[in-house]
Amino acid sequence: MHENTEIRREASRISYTDNRNRDKSVSNKRHVVVPAGINFFHVTEHATGQVKGFRCRHIDACELARTLER
Repeated sequence: MHENTEIRREASRISYTDNRNRDKSVSNKRHVVVPAGINFFHVTEHATGQVKGFRCRHIDACELARTLER
């Protein structure tokens, strides 16, 4: 089994923090950032777990997740 399989199963607990929208809770986010390897991150849809994009830097993955939220 891949080392990050367990992390992917727990994607609902892993997300980015958006300081600009503190009134929204993490559970209201539609997209989460999930580590998928060494310096590799998936942006997944919270409800389905479907990968919507990926980035090599965490900051870039968080920015993509914010963009997809709009």
